[in-house]
Amino acid sequence: MIKTKKFQLTKKEYFSFIIRILLKKQWWLYAFILLISIALIFKDKKDYTENSIMVFGFFYPLVILFHYWRFVNSKENRAFFAEMQHEVFTDKIISTIGETSESTIAMQNFIKVLELKDLYLLYVSKSQCLYFPKRVFESKEDENWFKNEVFLKIKNK
Repeated sequence: MIKTKKFQLTKKEYFSFIIRILLKKQWWLYAFILLISIALIFKDKKDYTENSIMVFGFFYPLVILFHYWRFVNSKENRAFFAEMQHEVFTDKIISTIGETSESTIAMQNFIKVLELKDLYLLYVSKSQCLYFPKRVFESKEDENWFKNEVFLKIKNK
């Protein structure tokens, strides 16, 4: 059993990790859209449709960024930024959010995992996950225990 440090995500950290997850899943789409737009810039005679595609290709990624920025800064997402702490056992995770809220999730309820360079994500559903920034582990041994006993077991399930 390990216990993480108490931690809070900042809006900047949260925005960063949801954008990185989006790009990890859909980088090819944004690359394709931008590639087509760049190719259309160098075409000599453009018609209305090509100009529209070019403008869409450059503004669509910006609109998506703005959409996620608004989501992160929404007043309805206060729970993401509350102070939390996790107690991790081999069969369950107990999360304490704030001073009063506590939840227990059994390991068999996690459906997938994702590791970013500074974060572990354990998914309970397609859109809900527990996040463990790597900075919250008390020691490197605790992080290794978490990775071997929890993260890799869920990943290999």
